[in-house]
Amino acid sequence: MFPDFLKWAKESGESRDTIYEIEKVAARLDLTDDELDLVPADLGYFEKVVAVSPYGAVSRSKNLDTARKRGNSRIRTALERFLAARGQGTPDTAVRASYDRVIGFMVDNEGFADRGALFTTSTHKPFLLVRARARLSLPDLDQPEFDRLWHDATPDGRKSLRKFAQRIGKLRRGHNRWPELADLLPRQDFVAPAPSDRARRIEWQSLPAPFRSDAEEVFRETLRQPADMKDWAKEQLRLGRSAVEIDAEIAARVGKEKKKKPPKNIDSALAGYRQATTWLLRESHSPETGFAGLATLRELFTAEALEAACSAQIARSAASISLKNANKSSTLWSRFTNLTTIARHGLRDPEILARIGLVRMFNADYVLLPSEMTEDAEAICDRLRKSPHLAAAFVNAPARLGAISTEALEAASTDFARERALRLSACAAAYSVQVSRALRPANLFMIRRKATPGCPRNLTWIADGQHAEICFSGGEVKNGQTVIVNVQGDDARILWQWDRVDRPKLMKLRGIESSPYLFPGTANPRLRKAALNLPAGCMSVASIMELWDLGDRQLGLGLTPHQCRHALATLMLAVRPGDFANVASVLANTEEVARRHYGKDSGEAAAVAVREALLAHHPDIFARMKRRT
Repeated sequence: MFPDFLKWAKESGESRDTIYEIEKVAARLDLTDDELDLVPADLGYFEKVVAVSPYGAVSRSKNLDTARKRGNSRIRTALERFLAARGQGTPDTAVRASYDRVIGFMVDNEGFADRGALFTTSTHKPFLLVRARARLSLPDLDQPEFDRLWHDATPDGRKSLRKFAQRIGKLRRGHNRWPELADLLPRQDFVAPAPSDRARRIEWQSLPAPFRSDAEEVFRETLRQPADMKDWAKEQLRLGRSAVEIDAEIAARVGKEKKKKPPKNIDSALAGYRQATTWLLRESHSPETGFAGLATLRELFTAEALEAACSAQIARSAASISLKNANKSSTLWSRFTNLTTIARHGLRDPEILARIGLVRMFNADYVLLPSEMTEDAEAICDRLRKSPHLAAAFVNAPARLGAISTEALEAASTDFARERALRLSACAAAYSVQVSRALRPANLFMIRRKATPGCPRNLTWIADGQHAEICFSGGEVKNGQTVIVNVQGDDARILWQWDRVDRPKLMKLRGIESSPYLFPGTANPRLRKAALNLPAGCMSVASIMELWDLGDRQLGLGLTPHQCRHALATLMLAVRPGDFANVASVLANTEEVARRHYGKDSGEAAAVAVREALLAHHPDIFARMKRRT
């Protein structure tokens, strides 16, 4: 465990800076020094949990990204030496040398392909990760060792490993072009394994056609709206059925079983029903047996299938260090809600409905409503209360990222450097919105600066570079409330810089011809709004998270786009202790939700500590916050 590692570092004469970095790990993970024994001294755990943890709580460096990389490197190399001393060796000199020869050959022959280079620039980079982690020499590298590297890697590391596997395949197939490498390469190609902490994915189109047809019909029945029933009744009258029969059937369909609230987004509801169905299928039908014989949705709803799906979900959460604990996740609630809706309004089967209810009761400890998930909000609020400089970093995030972007763009000499600088400008613009009125991520990254057929714009410049208004109608917001964001002052100038200056540059650099979105891309919206004809041209979820992570590495806050809502609420309660109605209005929530998330101590006690510390270091911060609210 890490206390053993720390003790070894002190006794073996590791540098003072390295020891300091090891001692910072507890604070980075929001643990006390006495709780450091909860952290295993394991390279895989370090890469997945410690290395990616926020660094702003333990450093006030002007370049937090560089400081974090330097600190992680010191811990990583010391940890490798510690494990080697314990007989859990790291790659020896001969192993590393087997990679050096291939890497050296590629580096010497990288450049522009149209100028005669054998490889494009940076072809060798994925090999660096494997050289640092592999226990086998490159010619002896096999699939089990590749699997070990994969399961120990971070998401970014897995991207490099996937590129490594692709390039090994290309190099092996090109043995006639590069005979110098023939004897230095592995004897096999590599396949990226399925993530161990993620469920096996089942594509809806891979299911038998009769089953899909039956399920889609049940889903249509489940989603039947009052207007659909009217059309059906008129059609039945035209066919000659008596009004009494039609009325009786309508009463049977929607009488006692009438939905409390029909879904606002049919596509989203349908996606939820499909996910719940494949969730049940995953454990009741193995990949070996396939889905042969599966004909109707009704036959899937057995107590055994429901229990198996719940047990597998709980086991996956317990075995993973990256997934939430099952008793702190709303996944089971979501699955049971969709299955209950299907059983009640689609299948209309009391036995299946009761069966789902019983299995839900058996697993009640793990069926957590989203409204009960306050732990994430509490953790963010506590972090800001304990570290006022983080609160100041959040409020000043747009200006900080804007300045870094400008400096990086001026110094950029390659397309890669220019693209990185422009992405930082995009992140600064996103933060300028979030510190003004923190939006849900689905709204933030769907902001449209231009109208398209059937879809209005959200962004309007009231005064160029000084005041922007971003408006979302109720149909675009999760709870149906209309949301208006006013971005003014310095934040408006940052948003203008991105919207009118840097955004066109990034689009040209990436080859994006046109996009109505403030944050452009080439993807389609994941969940289209029923009331809007959302166009293509937005960023994918993966691109959004990469963009946000790039900015967060400069700030060290460790916040996701959604967690900015918690941060803003904490600061608002510091300005106006106990004013949950104001928090609710800014976040477009109800006062009850705001009090549940942020009313742990009614706000007053925490506000005093955060207020005094913030005013001592940043006298103008509350004036800025009051302008926002």
